[in-house]
Amino acid sequence: MDFGTVTGGTQFYFNQFNTALGTLTGVTLDWTVNSSISSAEITNMNTGTVTVSRISFTNTVDGFVPSIGTSGDLIAEVAKSKSVIPAGGTVTLTSGQSYTVNNITFSGFTQSDSYTSADANFSSFQGTGTVPLYLANTFGATPTASGSGSTTSWLTSITGSTTGNLEVTYTYTAAPIAPVPEPPSLLLGFGGILGMAGFAFKRRAKNTAASVA
Repeated sequence: MDFGTVTGGTQFYFNQFNTALGTLTGVTLDWTVNSSISSAEITNMNTGTVTVSRISFTNTVDGFVPSIGTSGDLIAEVAKSKSVIPAGGTVTLTSGQSYTVNNITFSGFTQSDSYTSADANFSSFQGTGTVPLYLANTFGATPTASGSGSTTSWLTSITGSTTGNLEVTYTYTAAPIAPVPEPPSLLLGFGGILGMAGFAFKRRAKNTAASVA
């Protein structure tokens, strides 16, 4: 399943295992997540001037399965952070002034989760319908600042997105294949004998006719 581009909370679905194929014994979910911020702006909402020495950007991707929205089980949580130092080492912002950072890429993430028949939600993966999956995707920014007005009052505006995929693997014991009934061997034997008798009769009749001529 390809997630496409996820900017916030998004609902997905993938197919259940059809039990007509056999007995499901295990489920494996392999996650791949890559996130980036194309643009982030922080605005000094403090009363005085501050000097920003670092901005810590965060991205959290939560996967809930089976789940409509965030009501189900949280089985995958990706939390990434990346610190950015302003050009020149620091940046000074007066009250209401903003600073923009572009093109922040987080390191990729992979995770594997497994289910067996002993797990509570194992039956949710079986049937002829779909399994609901919800992805929650959030970004954040926390400046490190000093100065007379360096409180925690900041306004942040972040444009970020996440791409990735989920590979679902069903492990199962195949259902037995019903044997195809064969014709009785006695009938086959008679058929072969009758066929040979007919062939011999035809050969004899042909040879007799040739002698009379």
